[in-house]
Amino acid sequence: MIKDWDINKIYGEISKIAYAESDPRSTGFITWGCKQDLYQLKWFIEQKLSNCSTYAGEEEYLKEHEKKETWRILNE
Repeated sequence: MIKDWDINKIYGEISKIAYAESDPRSTGFITWGCKQDLYQLKWFIEQKLSNCSTYAGEEEYLKEHEKKETWRILNE
């Protein structure tokens, strides 16, 4: 398989949307549209993940992420 996408570019595009959504100079009409785009991406990814296989080590991978996320929230 040739990986013909760049995860950092995808992160960058999503970050652009999130930045636009939080722009204090924009109106709620504009920022709400940005948040809707983020929701649409979230739902699209969740649907694609629901069609994926389950892999060895996946549960541990997700638990490790959950731990890191909990620590990040606690340290805010």
